[in-house]
Amino acid sequence: MVLVLVLILGITSAFSQSLEDIVSKALGESSQMQDLEITKNNALLTQRISDAEEGVGISISSGTVSTTYDPSKNSYEFMTSGVGASFVLPNDGDTTISVSTGKMSYLPNGSAFAISPTVSASHTLTYGYTTDNRQSLANRQTELLATSSYESSKLNFTNTIYKQISSLLENEKAIKQTEKQIADLQRDLQQNLTLKLIREGSLTHETQKQAIASQEATLSGLKASRELLLKQYASLTGTSWEGVDSIPEPVLDFSSNEEGNSNVLMQSLALSMAKEDLALKMAEFENKSLKLSGGIASSTIDTVFNNDKGDINTVTPELSATLSGKQFSLTGKVEGTYDISKNDFTPTVSISGNWSNNPASTADSLTVQKLQNEVLLAEIAYADAKNDYQQSATSLENRIASWNLSYMLLGQTMDYHKQVLEQQQDLAKRGLATQREVDDAAFTSQMDAYDMATTLLEGLQLENEIRILQI
Repeated sequence: MVLVLVLILGITSAFSQSLEDIVSKALGESSQMQDLEITKNNALLTQRISDAEEGVGISISSGTVSTTYDPSKNSYEFMTSGVGASFVLPNDGDTTISVSTGKMSYLPNGSAFAISPTVSASHTLTYGYTTDNRQSLANRQTELLATSSYESSKLNFTNTIYKQISSLLENEKAIKQTEKQIADLQRDLQQNLTLKLIREGSLTHETQKQAIASQEATLSGLKASRELLLKQYASLTGTSWEGVDSIPEPVLDFSSNEEGNSNVLMQSLALSMAKEDLALKMAEFENKSLKLSGGIASSTIDTVFNNDKGDINTVTPELSATLSGKQFSLTGKVEGTYDISKNDFTPTVSISGNWSNNPASTADSLTVQKLQNEVLLAEIAYADAKNDYQQSATSLENRIASWNLSYMLLGQTMDYHKQVLEQQQDLAKRGLATQREVDDAAFTSQMDAYDMATTLLEGLQLENEIRILQI
């Protein structure tokens, strides 16, 4: 396998940069690529923020502190609505634990205080479809779109450089061919005049002069085109054209992927998102939840500040369970009051419920139907993406085969022209060939080098297209 093509027969002297250096500098100088990289990084940061795991939620309330003066008793009473804290655990049941001091008061003159602390907890059990994958699917879409767009744009930008270099080399080849044609026509005309094969002013003389003028006009147009190509190259790469001294041989290894590429994966994620939306909407009608909660509260009054004599009035436990669905809810509660001083417990059991006929059922049904249609459309888009990928893969395989054939034939042609040149040089040494025949053979080999350069650039573009299709 040839890794690097070195352009031959005098062309290398005009070229001074490797293709890899040209592309690397252009990518570094391109404001477009810098903007794309910033956009990609911002999208990935957003995705990482969305992926961050939730922690324990903590809420603290200080309560309200107040004081009251009673003139008749010449005493103050200090009160607060209580300090509370709530903790929400990061789980599917939204487990919540609440702790509070409850209402508190203090009488300095009477050396008495009152406090009513509480603690409670709740947890919800859901029966049915509860997993919401939309966030993870959206994050995966964001990540895939950011990376694939950047990589594809980078490869397309590189191909634009390759095309620009090909245009410059083709233009340079055309200029050299036109200059040679002008030189050959001028030499032939001068020889014909010297040998008196034609005379000045004759129709043949004017025809040959017109042919020279036509080629000179063509040369002028080619040079004007070159100036435009040079400006476009400088604008594209951020550097001036200095030529290229080596072009690597492309690696055109390609095999179709049954899973497709990023475009197919994006449609697959879109299909999963549509199915998730439908499943969650259906869960609104079908799911049932059971919320369990419980707590305990106490009320303490101490009438003597030194705590020699105290009175814990009551302790109140409570347990409840609520079963609910789309159109109903049923709550059962068990609670009671335990008076410690009387050693007396008074339990209470209560049951409540409600039901509605869901007057929005028609709208809900239409919403479900719409979501079902969106799933169907997503399935069609996914199938189309897979089909497009397979067609692109087939087309790419055909182009690879065509390029390999062209490359092989060009190599054979170059070998043949090289042999012709060597033969003409040998014949010239023996006086059997003219210097013009040697020069013509050398020029043909020189033009072959241009053809090989542009062919390799076409192959490198094809290599990048393979990489784009594989993203």
